[in-house]
Amino acid sequence: MDLAIGVAVGSSIQIALFVTPVIVLLGWILTKDMSLYFSLFETVSLFVSAFIVNFLVLDGRSNYLEGALLIAAYIIIAVAAFFYPDSSQQSPIGGAEAPLKLLKMI
Repeated sequence: MDLAIGVAVGSSIQIALFVTPVIVLLGWILTKDMSLYFSLFETVSLFVSAFIVNFLVLDGRSNYLEGALLIAAYIIIAVAAFFYPDSSQQSPIGGAEAPLKLLKMI
C-alpha cells in the first residue's frame, strides 16, 4: 500500500511541477494572459485539498470511507468554484485588484 500511495502522490507532484510552467509558456506563445497568480480562493482550495489528502494518507492504509471523504471534499470544492464570482464581481478582499496593482507597479 505504501508503494501505491507513493507512486500516486509522487506522480501527481511531478505532473503539477511540469504542467504549470508549460501552460504559462504556452500562454506566452499563444498571446493569452496566463500567469502564476492564483486568487485567494484557488490558494485556499489547494492547501485544503493537500491537507485533506495528507491527513488521510498519513496512516498508510485506506478504506471506502476515506475515499468517500476525498470525493466529497472535491465535490464541495467544485461546487464552491462553480458559484464563486469571477474577478469582475469580486471585492478587493477576494484578491480582484491585486493583479492590476502589480501591473501598474511594472
